[in-house]
Amino acid sequence: METIVFVDNDSKWTANYKRMLTPFQEEWNCVYFQHPEDAMEYMSSHPTEVLVCELDMPVMSGKELFEMVDMLSPATVKIGITQVRDVASSLEMLNQIKIYKLILKPFFVAEDLVFPIREALRHYKENLWHEGTIKKAEKKLQELNQEMEELHKKVDSKKQGHDRILDAMRGILEANLSYPVADFDIERKELVKDFCADLMQEFFQYYMYEKKNLIFYLSYLKNKFHHPGKSQVFGIRNKFDGEVPVSVMNRIAYVTFLVGYLCEQCLERYHIENMLEADEDMYILHIWYGWGTEAYGAKVGPEVQKLFKRTIRELLRALSDRMAEKSENKIYALNLYFKREEERQ
Repeated sequence: METIVFVDNDSKWTANYKRMLTPFQEEWNCVYFQHPEDAMEYMSSHPTEVLVCELDMPVMSGKELFEMVDMLSPATVKIGITQVRDVASSLEMLNQIKIYKLILKPFFVAEDLVFPIREALRHYKENLWHEGTIKKAEKKLQELNQEMEELHKKVDSKKQGHDRILDAMRGILEANLSYPVADFDIERKELVKDFCADLMQEFFQYYMYEKKNLIFYLSYLKNKFHHPGKSQVFGIRNKFDGEVPVSVMNRIAYVTFLVGYLCEQCLERYHIENMLEADEDMYILHIWYGWGTEAYGAKVGPEVQKLFKRTIRELLRALSDRMAEKSENKIYALNLYFKREEERQ
């Protein structure tokens, strides 16, 4: 039930208010006071939608009461009541304090009191709705700003990691692919061009678009390189059950791609085995693959093979924290180590 407080030092007018508002006693909680101090005490502990107050009172004027209510209950809508003879001074008061409506005495019809109160209640509800909407909007904006700030931090951190790796890739590609290409014919130059383009495209695939987890990456790679019907075998075993941080996961997935891509580009047939495990300090990716026998067949000439293989080897070295390699009977074994920490230092 909505509360309307009336303050008028004239007991006759207080009685008039009660009589006029008797039909609305089930709708409104109307409280009447002759002394402003009593009204203030009541409003300090009772939420009040509308305050109806006589402006010309002897001890505390309506203006003074309204100013105090502004501090105590700023949402309360204020209606001033004044004698016709005091209109000029009351209008001047309207410019100084926030009075929603002014009712002139004398009035004898209940509607002259009821209509302004209904309008004031509607105004109160509108103000509450606007304030609530503004608060919700401000809260949402604050949340969005926090999300944007966090996103910027993530993007900046991610971009720094990408830039570091990208710079290393560019340096390796330029060092390995620039001077030998000058002596290549058009066909071999196109092979080198496509090789570089594929490496960069796949780089962005891994580093710019985060996948769900390492299992997703490894499944993707197996589907990409494992074609037993063509004698192209790409096996993956994951002996690590935990979560791998994104910064490390991207590198593990990408170096796994690099070896598969190298064999795919250079060999008609290949057999590659990958195994991921971890100890207390490192994630360890073991890779075994065959190379250099007629059984695998060659897609490209020895110069291009040598160029591609040297480039991939240097990329593997740059992307891992440590690399060990050995070969025996044309079987090559790589051990790639990645530090177990949230971010690479």
